[in-house]
Amino acid sequence: MDRGEGGPSMGEHVWREAATDDERARASEIVAAVAETLMSTADPEWGGWGARQKFPHPDALHFLLVLGADTGAPRPLEVALQTLRSMARAEIHDRVEGGFYRYATRPDWSVPDHEKPLLSNAKRLLAYAEAHQVHGDPAFRDIALGTAAWLRGTLLDPATGAFRATQDADPVYARLGTLEERRSRGAPPVDPTIHADRNAWAVIAMLKAGFVLREGSLVESGLGALRFVLDAMFDRARGVFHYWNGSPNQPGELLDQATVLRAIVEAAHSGGTNEHLGAGLDIAEWADARLSSEDGSFRSDPFQDPTPAASRGAEDLGANALMAEGLIRLGMLTGQGRWLARGREALMAFADAWRPHGFATAGFGRALHLIAREPVHVVVVGAPGDERTAALYDAARRTYVASRVAQAVDPEREPDLRHALGLEGADAAPGEPFAALRAPGRSDVLVTTDPGRLAEALSKASSLDQD
Repeated sequence: MDRGEGGPSMGEHVWREAATDDERARASEIVAAVAETLMSTADPEWGGWGARQKFPHPDALHFLLVLGADTGAPRPLEVALQTLRSMARAEIHDRVEGGFYRYATRPDWSVPDHEKPLLSNAKRLLAYAEAHQVHGDPAFRDIALGTAAWLRGTLLDPATGAFRATQDADPVYARLGTLEERRSRGAPPVDPTIHADRNAWAVIAMLKAGFVLREGSLVESGLGALRFVLDAMFDRARGVFHYWNGSPNQPGELLDQATVLRAIVEAAHSGGTNEHLGAGLDIAEWADARLSSEDGSFRSDPFQDPTPAASRGAEDLGANALMAEGLIRLGMLTGQGRWLARGREALMAFADAWRPHGFATAGFGRALHLIAREPVHVVVVGAPGDERTAALYDAARRTYVASRVAQAVDPEREPDLRHALGLEGADAAPGEPFAALRAPGRSDVLVTTDPGRLAEALSKASSLDQD
C-alpha cells in the first residue's frame, strides 16, 4: 500500500522553522567553499592533509563522503577514499590487533606516534563504516570490524560498559609482528578515565557501524556506553560532566553537551530507540539557557565571556557546529521545530567568521549541509517485535542517503511522539506497520508498507526534492 498526495502532514509544523531561501543559499555557498578548501589542500600522493605530520582529520573525511554522495561530484569522494586507503596500507594502521595509532610523523602515514586513543579510533571507525556504506569496498568493512574489535577488546571497561581514554604508546610493542610476540611482552597500559565527549563519539561510531555492517553486538556496545554516560555523567541541573574517574567531574562544557546530544540522536537513527530523546531535550534546554550568546552562538562553558563568534577559536567553531547538528536532528526526531531554528542560528553566527579555522571548518561544513539541503526524514510506525517493522526500518537506514534521518516509533508506547511527528492520523491497516517518508522541499508524504518501495523512494531522494 502506498499513499502520496493527501497523506499526513508529517513534520509540517517542524519545517515551518526551516531555513529561508537566503539562508539556504548562504549555507550552500559556504559548504562549497569549505569543500574546495579541503580538496585543494589535500595531499595528492598520499591523501590526508599536512606536508610533515599527518593526522587523519576524520571530520573532513566524513564531510567529503556526505558531499560526494549527495552531489555526485567525483572529487570529494576521491579525496576521502584515497586518504582511507593510504591509511589502511600504512604503518599508522595496526594490522596485528586492529585500530589506528594517533598520527604519523611523515606524509606517507609512516613512523607513527604509537598511542592509540579512543577518540581517534572511534572517528576512524565511523569514517570506514560510512565509506563502506557509500562505496561498498569490502576492505573498508574489514578495517571497520578490526577497529571495533580492538576498541571493545582493549578500551571497553566491563565494569561500566563505557570506553576508557587511551592505550599508551609503546614503540617496541607496536613493532612486534605477531599476537604471540605481543602477548609475551605485555600490552601497554590503558588510561582508565572515562570522558563524555570521547565516549559519545564511540557511541556514534558503534551504532553506525553496527547497522551498516550488520553486527548487532556493536549496537549493544554503543547503547551500553550511552546509558552509562547518561546515568553517571549527566545531571539536569548541571549538564553533562566532562570525565568520570569513580565520580563525575567538570560539568557544563559545550563540547560534552554537543557530543552527547549527537550520540542521543544517533541512538534514535541507528540504534532504533527513542528512549533517550527526553535527555536530549534536557541537554538542549540546559545549553540554550546557560551557554547562549547574544549573536546566537554557544559559549564553550558557562564561565566564558559571551564574546561574538568572530572572536572565537577553532575549537568553539567545531563545538558549535556539532551542537547545531545535534539540535537540527533533535528537532526532526521530536517534532519540535524550535530546535531546527536554534541550530541554524548557532551556525549562521559563524557565517562570516569560519575561514581562519583550518580543519575545524569540516564539521561546520557538514552541519551547514543540513541547512543547504534539508535531510530526508523517514519514520517507521509499528510494533518493535514485528518482522514487518524490522524490514521497513532496515530499508529506511540501509539505502545510503546523505544526512537522512530515520527513526522507528512504537504506536502503543509512544503515541505522543507519533502525534508530535504529525503521524497520528496515518495508518495502513489496523496493526500493520508502515513507513512515512518526507523528502526535502515537498509537502506530500509517501506512506508505504513495502520495504522495496521505501528503498526505491530513498534511492531517488535526490530527485524527490524538486517540485
